[in-house]
Amino acid sequence: MADAGAAPSPGAGAAPVQAVAASVACVTASVMPGFLAGALGSDIKAEFGIGDTGLGVALALTYIFAAVAIVHAGELSDRIGSRRSLMISMLVTMSGYLVVAFVARSFATLLVGLTVAGAGLTLAGPAAKVLVADHVLPQRQGLAFGVHMSAIPLGPLLAGLTVGVVGGTDGWRWPFLGGAVLAGVGMLLLPRERATAPSATRPAKDPAAGRFGHVRMGPLFVFAAAAMLASCSVVAAAAFFVVNSEAAGISESTAGLLLSAASAGVIAVRIALGALADHFRTGAVSTVAVLLTASAAGYALMAANTPWLYALGGQAAIILGWSWPGLMVLALVRIYPQAPGLASSFVIGGLNLGAVIGPVAFGAISDAASSVAALAVAAAWVLGAAVLSLASRIRIDSGRSPSPT
Repeated sequence: MADAGAAPSPGAGAAPVQAVAASVACVTASVMPGFLAGALGSDIKAEFGIGDTGLGVALALTYIFAAVAIVHAGELSDRIGSRRSLMISMLVTMSGYLVVAFVARSFATLLVGLTVAGAGLTLAGPAAKVLVADHVLPQRQGLAFGVHMSAIPLGPLLAGLTVGVVGGTDGWRWPFLGGAVLAGVGMLLLPRERATAPSATRPAKDPAAGRFGHVRMGPLFVFAAAAMLASCSVVAAAAFFVVNSEAAGISESTAGLLLSAASAGVIAVRIALGALADHFRTGAVSTVAVLLTASAAGYALMAANTPWLYALGGQAAIILGWSWPGLMVLALVRIYPQAPGLASSFVIGGLNLGAVIGPVAFGAISDAASSVAALAVAAAWVLGAAVLSLASRIRIDSGRSPSPT
C-alpha cells in the first residue's frame, strides 16, 4: 500500500473549491429523495393510505441500487472518471425527482420515482470521492472530505426545512422539483476532467490479480459491516424522527426544525473532524468507535417519549451517530490511494445497505411492537457498529499497513 504522505498526483489541487462544491451538490441531490419522503411522510401516508411499514419500504427503495451495486460502481468511477460518472448519475436522479413531482398519483408510481431518484447515488457516491481525491492536495483532503461528507446530512436538513413550508398541505411534491434543480446545479459545477487520466497517476494493477486484485479486501468488508449497522440506526432515526414526534408531544413543524438543527450539527462536526484529521493523522477509526458508542445514549433518551428528552436524544443520536463517515472515507483514501473509488465504495455501500434495511426494519418493529422497541434495536445496532469499527482497525494493524487509520 502506498504511504499516505505520498507526493500529490499531477493535476491534484486543480479547481479544488469547485470540485468540492460540485461533489456536495451531486451527493446531496442523490441522497435527498429518501429524506424528503421521510420528512413529508405524514402527508404521503395520508394521501396513499399507508402505514409506517409502507413508508419504510418507500424510503428503503431510494437506496436499493446503491446498496447492491456500489462496489462495482466504485471500480467503474475509477475507470471512466468522476465527471462522466457524475453526469450520468445526476441525469438519472433528476428523472426520478420529476416522476415524483409530476407523475406520482399512486403509491406504485411514487415507489418508481423514488427508486429512480435514489439510483443516481449508486455512481454519484464513489464518483464524488474520486472527484475530491483527484482535485484536492493530499494534505488538505481531511477538510475537503469533511466538507464533502456534509452533503449527506445536508439532505435531511433541507428536507426538514420543507416541513414548515409545505407540510400538512397538498404541496408536498414541490420539494422534489427542487431536488431536480439541485441535480442540475451539480452538473453545472463539475470541473473539467483532469488532463492526465487517473490510471496514469495511480499504481497500475496486476492484470493476473483480477479487477479487485490491487487492493487488500479483508478490512474493507469489516468497514462495510460497521457502516451498515450504524446506517441502519441513524437513517431510521432521522427518517422517522418527524413521524414519531407526535407520540412524544412535539408538533410536526417543530420536529422538522429539530431535524434540520441536528443535520446542521452533523455538518459542523464533520467539517471540524475533517480539519482536525489534517493535523492529527492517527486515531480516526478509534474516534469513529467513540462517536458511535456515545450516540447509543441518544436512542435511550428518545425512548422516554417526553418532549425535551425526545428532542435532546434525537440531537445526540443523529449528530454523534452520523458525524463519522468522513473520517472513515479519509482513512480508506489514505490506505488505498490507487483505488479511492473502490475503497470508499465499501463504506458507502455499507451506509446504503443500512439505509435500505434500517427504515424497513424500524417501521416493521414500530408497527408490530412499539417505537420504543424500535429505538432499543437501533441502539443495539449502533453499538455493534462501534465494535466492528475497532475490529477493522485490528485487521488493518495486523496487515502492518503503513498508513495511519
